[in-house]
Order: sequence, then structure tokens, then C-alpha cells
Amino acid sequence: MEKGAGMNTRELEYILAIAKESSISKAAEKLFVTQPALSLYLARLEGQLGTPLFSRTSGGLVLTFAGERYLHMCQKVLKDYRDFEQELCDISALHMGRLKVGASAHIGSYVLPEVIPVFKEKYPNIELSISEGSSKTLEQMLNNNEIDVALMHLPLKDIETNYAEIAKERYVMAFSKGHPLSAKLYRKEDEKYPYIDPKEAASEKFVLSFPYQRVRQISDRILAKAEIIPELILTTSSVQTALRFAGVGLGVTFLPESYIKLFRCTHEPVYCYMEDFYEAFWTFIVAYPKDVTLSGPAQTFIELTRQTYH
Repeated sequence: MEKGAGMNTRELEYILAIAKESSISKAAEKLFVTQPALSLYLARLEGQLGTPLFSRTSGGLVLTFAGERYLHMCQKVLKDYRDFEQELCDISALHMGRLKVGASAHIGSYVLPEVIPVFKEKYPNIELSISEGSSKTLEQMLNNNEIDVALMHLPLKDIETNYAEIAKERYVMAFSKGHPLSAKLYRKEDEKYPYIDPKEAASEKFVLSFPYQRVRQISDRILAKAEIIPELILTTSSVQTALRFAGVGLGVTFLPESYIKLFRCTHEPVYCYMEDFYEAFWTFIVAYPKDVTLSGPAQTFIELTRQTYH
């Protein structure tokens, strides 16, 4: 880049990638450019600015103070440019453009196949880019303006963002058939599953997800309300694994009600609801970056998601 030359959004993404990966080689791989070309770009940019943006350490590249300020500028410019692209998208009679969607794995598996065909029929010239990741990853991507919308669940942990609430979904407790807890179940009229007081499971072993997963965070909320410090027999990222352990009597677990139809087990567990006091639910949302004006296609995508889920 010559001194005084303007920046393009691709070059701004170079700095974001280097900062994210703490490595020129890894950033080059993500960006599909060569390492020498990316190293030369960074050297020229730092020469133009008259100050290093990264410190070279044994642990990789670390942003200097000037680098942190430059990164902040990159994020702001990219956000403004994306807002401008969305305006052009609305203005264009052909509705041409791109909508970048992030989704957690399970939401994506049962929502996106229903939403995307209807969306593509309405906006055939909008390119849909789909990214999948954990809730933590999606929050980071929203914060970095790498995606336009994210299908995920509350509570948000590390970000302040706007969101449209889609629906609340109940959680159930699961344990094996014939388990002593079965004696503690009680019924309510017109309810699919019986109820249980989670406090009845205070002495049981639990199979739970990892703490960074939303499934675990809701489970922890239920346990805290029940004043239970759980004894864990297994921590797993797989809801299906947790259900299989529960089904054969190796522990108690919690899961959203909709996941029951996603995972069928050879030894089907007993499922039961919990009273409202335990806040045994999570809220499905479509989140989008703060202070962003949603494009027409993005608003349509959110509305289609709401219609599909209900």
C-alpha cells in the first residue's frame, strides 16, 4: 500500500484476522492469501503509520496500544460499510447482496432447513452465508461484525447486542425408567410430561454440558434455584451422550423439550417438567449487532424464523 493510499474493506479484514489468530501464517490461511503477501502488507502498513501494530512475542503477535486503536477503527469502518451495503440492498430493485447468518448447531439443524427455502423464494438474489458455532463463538462474531444475525439463546454472556425474541421453550429433567425419582413425579391436567421438584434429585449424580454451553448455563440456573451443588459423573458437549447416560441410570440431566425429538435413545429416559419457580426454560432469539439498522432481507429472515418456530 502506497503512502496516502486509501484502504479497502478487505485490507481491514487482514488486520482483524491477524489479531484474532495472533499469527500471520494462521491468518493467511483463513484469508486464503499467502503468508509472504500478508507479512509484506503488515510491514508496509506499519511503515506508513510510523508505529508497530503488533508486538512479536514467543506466544505470537500481540496488539500494541496503537494496534488496539487501529483494530477498533477497523471494526467501526467495517460496521459502517456493512450498514451502507444494507442500504444499497434495500434500494436495489433486485435486492442483491449478502446476508451472513450464524447459528448454534442444534438451532440450525431444525430451523434453517425450514426458513432458507422460503427466504430464497422471496430474495433469490441474496446470497446466504451460514456460520455455525457455540453461543460464545456467535457472540464474538457479532461483536466483530462478522455476521449480520445470530440464532441463539439467552442469556447473553459477553456482549451487549440487540435481539428479537422468537420464543420461550421449557426444559425437562431426564433420568432412567425405574429410577427411584419416578416415585416423586406428579401430574398436571393436559400436560405431556409429569412434573418433579428438582430438589428431589439433590443426592443424585448429574451429567451436564460444559460451562460455556447455554444448555449448561440454564441447567446451572435450575440447580441454583434448587440449592443443589451437583456431583458430576460426566461433563460432555453432547446432549445425546448426556441422554444416553441418563437413560441407562448413570445420572440425571436437563435439556430443552424440543431436543427430545432430535435424539432417540435405545434406553429412552423419563422426561419431566419443573415448576416456574425454577426458571426451567430458555429464550430463543435472533441477535444482531448493536446500533445496526436491519436491512429488509434481515428483517424478513427474522420474521420467517418466528413463523417457522411457532
